[in-house]
Amino acid sequence: MKDLPKLLILALCLSIGCKQNAPSENTEKVTNEIYTGPIIDMHLHAYPEGDGFLGMTHPPTLRKQTFQGAATAEELKKEVLARFEKYNIVKAVVTSGELWMDDAPDKILIAKANQPIDTLRQWHEQGSLQAIAEMAPFYGGIRADNPSQLPYFKLAEELGIPVGFHIFPGGPNAGFHLMPQMLGGMRVYNADPVQLEEVLVNYPELKIYVMHGGWPYLEDMKALMYAHPNIYIDIAVVNWILPEEELYAFIKSLITAGFGDRIMHGTDQMVWPETMDVAIASINNADFLNLEQKEDIFYDNAAAFLGLSEEEIAK
Repeated sequence: MKDLPKLLILALCLSIGCKQNAPSENTEKVTNEIYTGPIIDMHLHAYPEGDGFLGMTHPPTLRKQTFQGAATAEELKKEVLARFEKYNIVKAVVTSGELWMDDAPDKILIAKANQPIDTLRQWHEQGSLQAIAEMAPFYGGIRADNPSQLPYFKLAEELGIPVGFHIFPGGPNAGFHLMPQMLGGMRVYNADPVQLEEVLVNYPELKIYVMHGGWPYLEDMKALMYAHPNIYIDIAVVNWILPEEELYAFIKSLITAGFGDRIMHGTDQMVWPETMDVAIASINNADFLNLEQKEDIFYDNAAAFLGLSEEEIAK
């Protein structure tokens, strides 16, 4: 009988140990749900036959991936529009999108930039301009607040159409060294999104989105989004050129800060249709995003930004 207390203690310890090692009945299972609803791509390109980009091989990204460019304009169009069907892409802002309008008139939003103001206004009046994009004075070493750029923002605010403004990253990683003739004017010190501050102050009704998310200037991007509710971002390029861990850290920080309703999907597909596959998979693979957050990025945020009608959304 004198061993009874020891036996009771041993039984109690075993009982506690079993409970500690047993899986909790209340443990929530983390599931990574795949979004299959409609998608809006805020950043695509079409090219005419003979353009120098066609057939170009993209150098290795920071994910160590490379992509072979479509050899012809027809092949490019065919591959991109096939992905519209595969991924349920219902709208896309396409620079030079008039080249594809006959094939997807309900899906293409034509974007143009780097043209005289009067020409852009005329195209809009003719129904062949729905966005000014992409504005990329960065490649020439010119900042957003340069007087030469302000008429474009003024026109976009007047017409009520969005502006897609390109800052950084420009071209492939190490692009300055790989393509100095094309990218020789870009500088990192000219790339911060804060250069848009005076534009946002002077044109408070402007609908503007920063292409490529303003990466890697995370804190500056947060500051702009905090101060100006009309600025959005797309995550084109960074969603296929950056390692997923870096991409996820960037997106997660913006969502944690309260800006999850202003992050939009984009690709910046130029002549490499496979980048569309990688970009979409990057968000669907993000297990820290729930299905509602993925829907925000893929569709809802852009629908709100573009001002789609309830009829269009329902369709």
